[in-house]
Amino acid sequence: MKKLNNLLIIFLMVGIISACSKRPGIMPPTPVETSSNAPASNLNTAITVDCSQTQGDVMRLEQANVHSTTSALPGEKARIWLQALNHKTIRTWLALRTINKEGYNYKYDGNVGAETSLAYYSTCADSLLIALTAYTPSATFPLPGNGKGTAFQNFIKQTVIYYKNKFPKIKYIQAGNEPDYNGESAADYYEVYKDYYKAINAANIELGLTGANRIMLSNGAFTSTTTFSELVSYTNQFLTLYAADADASKRLDFFSMNCYTEQSNPKLFETAKPQIIAAMASKGINARQVFVTEYGLAGGNFIPTVWNQAQIMTAWAPAQIAKAFYLYEGGADRVFNWCINHADILHKSELADLTNAYPNPYGYAMVFGREVTARGTRVKATASKLNAQGLGINALAAMGNNKGIAVLVWNYNYTSFVGDQEVNVQINNIPQSAFNDKVNAKVYMIDSKNNNIYSNPTQTSLKSSSDQAYNYAATLNIPLKLEGNSVALVLLNP
Repeated sequence: MKKLNNLLIIFLMVGIISACSKRPGIMPPTPVETSSNAPASNLNTAITVDCSQTQGDVMRLEQANVHSTTSALPGEKARIWLQALNHKTIRTWLALRTINKEGYNYKYDGNVGAETSLAYYSTCADSLLIALTAYTPSATFPLPGNGKGTAFQNFIKQTVIYYKNKFPKIKYIQAGNEPDYNGESAADYYEVYKDYYKAINAANIELGLTGANRIMLSNGAFTSTTTFSELVSYTNQFLTLYAADADASKRLDFFSMNCYTEQSNPKLFETAKPQIIAAMASKGINARQVFVTEYGLAGGNFIPTVWNQAQIMTAWAPAQIAKAFYLYEGGADRVFNWCINHADILHKSELADLTNAYPNPYGYAMVFGREVTARGTRVKATASKLNAQGLGINALAAMGNNKGIAVLVWNYNYTSFVGDQEVNVQINNIPQSAFNDKVNAKVYMIDSKNNNIYSNPTQTSLKSSSDQAYNYAATLNIPLKLEGNSVALVLLNP
């Protein structure tokens, strides 16, 4: 009879869990509380967090952003949303030949004045990076000196001085954008680059800027269309020319690149900065900071043939986290999210609505990153369901600043179909001093059903999937149900 009763209890529990699992937005089952000595052998553990192993400051996935000139001017709610992300740098754009023809406050594609835009984004970041583009003249859009030599250098200098005086947060300049993608040989591009560094040197002198206060210059971000090795090849050509340049005033304050390849191998980007630094070292050039000033699952408006718009909207969030994670793991100094809003390519937009600041899945991914940043100190997270290319389930964890513990989990599999997985996040060695007697466990999801305004236009605010208080235990097991391309945020708060 006792065995029969036990079987009846088991059948009832299975029925309850099964019923919950069929309800959209419900997380089966609720978190299981264990002691620090109790193994969770019955749970399908995908992520193990060890709070006793700290790893320094946590990477800031949300620290840098990019404005697209296709975008309308965001409203005040969007400004507050951006300010809450505490950006170090926002990248934006100025076109030399358009300035020469139409003036400093020329209109972007979104019918927003350039100066109006710069004033807005100056309130949303510690500094601005300007991609100073459009250096090739045409009959309709001429340039001083036909885009070369002293007259052209003076035009760049005066342009930079004007904007820097009006918008002091301008800190970084890129000499164009993606010259390799635009078909320029490294030799042709380097001639343009020389005019830029002479102009920026002259602007710094006239402005009286020295040392760390100088306006910093980099190459126009190099990119690639098929493999990352294309970018490295062009970089080597550029660096060879730079090393051979006998001008003592030459400068490359930081290096810029854009990353759109390796959709099925995000882990390759762990080697991105090391490959650039190795290329510099091979030519006797000291290491520089490396900025990734755009990146994405794919370039342009490309959508894999096996996906529709809804699927790429959902997958963009874990894809961006996966790439940024490996770029930072490899030492990249700043990775710029692309972009705040794109009028033509929906899945690249963090914000779906610029008036009300309603985020897309990508925007919520940045909010999740901010929650990890807020905890300050990275703690070790081990992934057991991740392949050698970085596909599968991975995590970033942090704790501290009297905010408890945050675990960001992403499941990224690109176009490989992976069914929903019920997995466990085991958090070990939870310090009792941070929680006293109670732990509040809250889970948020980004997938096709949750926090996805594209799939469900009524989802205009962030909603949790589970929220429960527990007595303190040194180990907690948090179950997640993950779609093949999805993101979860686990917060353990005092």
